Amino acid sequence: MYAANNIEISNPFPGLRAFEEHEDVLFFGREKQVDELLKKLRTARFMAVIGSSGSGKSSLVKSGLIPALYAGFMSGVGSQWRMCTFRPGNDPIGNMARALAEPGILNEPQNEEEQLTISAINESVLRRSSQGLVEVYRQSAIDKKVNLLVLVDQFEEIFRFSRVEKDAREGKRDSVAFINLLLKATEQRDFPIYVVFTMRSDFLGDCTEFRGLPEAINEGQYLVPRMTRDERRDAITGPIAVGGASITPRLLNQLLNDVGDNPDQLPILQHALMRTWSSWKQRNNDVEAIDISDYESIGTMKMALSLHAEEAYAELLTQREQRICEVLFKAITDKGSDARGIRRPRQLGEICKLAEAPIEEVIKVIDVFRQSGRAFLMPPASVHLNEHTIIDISHESLMRVWDRLMAWVDEENESAQVYLRLCEASDLYETGRGGLWRDPELQVAWKWKESHNPNATWASRYNDSFDKAMLFLTTSKQAYEQELKLKEERQRKRLIAARRVTAAVGIAAIFALFLAIYSFQQKNLATKQTLLAQQKTKEALEQKSIATQQKNLAVKNEA
Repeated sequence: MYAANNIEISNPFPGLRAFEEHEDVLFFGREKQVDELLKKLRTARFMAVIGSSGSGKSSLVKSGLIPALYAGFMSGVGSQWRMCTFRPGNDPIGNMARALAEPGILNEPQNEEEQLTISAINESVLRRSSQGLVEVYRQSAIDKKVNLLVLVDQFEEIFRFSRVEKDAREGKRDSVAFINLLLKATEQRDFPIYVVFTMRSDFLGDCTEFRGLPEAINEGQYLVPRMTRDERRDAITGPIAVGGASITPRLLNQLLNDVGDNPDQLPILQHALMRTWSSWKQRNNDVEAIDISDYESIGTMKMALSLHAEEAYAELLTQREQRICEVLFKAITDKGSDARGIRRPRQLGEICKLAEAPIEEVIKVIDVFRQSGRAFLMPPASVHLNEHTIIDISHESLMRVWDRLMAWVDEENESAQVYLRLCEASDLYETGRGGLWRDPELQVAWKWKESHNPNATWASRYNDSFDKAMLFLTTSKQAYEQELKLKEERQRKRLIAARRVTAAVGIAAIFALFLAIYSFQQKNLATKQTLLAQQKTKEALEQKSIATQQKNLAVKNEA
């Protein structure tokens, strides 16, 4: 609960993140739906809270259902409850074991070492059989009349984890074992164990992959309905009133019109309200009501989130900080082949390895995006971070509204596709069913390697064959370069031979030219001599004719 003095100085809107258990005093507009959840859980111990992204599934359970259970509003089971909340992530059974080992759940560990021991024992029991969750409850020190609620938030992560298991082809199916643990725990009636999970409705078809899960969902499904206009009105005015302020009717109508009927707009509305409240507080005028000027100053619902995220990014002053930020957000977001963007929380230590940066530098960047009044990243600013802390974006809507992040997500998806094609090609080459890469595939892959500088930590997210894939790429590059060298050498030799032929042809041509000139000159000389001879012959004939004429004249004169 919020203390009154805290309400006056705090922001009553959580922003993108979900409402938490202690924030039920600020949770308005869902009273009817909470009652329906209580009725559903009372008849079906296995309940699936399903809704579209941004419909408020997590908030409805955490800040609506859980406080109602603590208050004893579910008849016939009492008000003694222990809440075990976790997300499947990349280790669903391990995450459940660690969540069950938290203080105040099933045991009371005195220190961190004892808690780690209990966690290891829990995981061993959970992996032993499909009754593992029941056995963990039975072996604990808890009063067996105390109800245990296992809340699996973001249940759709199990489907991505299942695909990773299949791609690994190791025969290990923790995803199947995890779901069987949940199903078996709710089928028995010896111990009061309840299971609730939240899941996006666009993953409903993926449930058919697991035997028994569709049947259980059919019995205990709760589809989160859209909030009516009156419910949205209460969700706006209620927290404002708790915070000791008021809102003008024109701004209230503007907000209701802007949010429309799209449930995906609810987290964006909460973020816009958080920013609007902060803008109003900065005016230092608690007397005036929150008005449209405060709302417009933050960019309205259309631009508030993207502008706010860019404002945070602008506080990263160095290229190294900006690079760490890019690696961070790429690591905790995912966009698969079906284009369904989902959150992908990761340990801080993994992010440090991905960014190749010390933990202090990464925490500095994270703190920029999770400071008070922002809450783009989880956990909240009040939580101390260490290498084992899970870092996550507060809501998927950030992936669909922040322009920079959308570009990063698309770039990461393209990078992953190149790497996966590379892994597949290396497998084919290893088994003799494929050859080394050549252009254009080689050029694309090599350019990707140089621009993205991938490492094994990043690659393990998609395929563990990083070293083999890089060796295949390097071998392809070397073979291609060697082939180019051989081609160049052959071309050089051909060029030399061609030059020699050209030279020989040239010399022959010059010789032929000189010979032609000589022949021409000799021909001219012969022609001249012929003409001269003809001239001499003509002159001789003329002289002979003259001599003959003179002889005849002489004979005539004698006669």
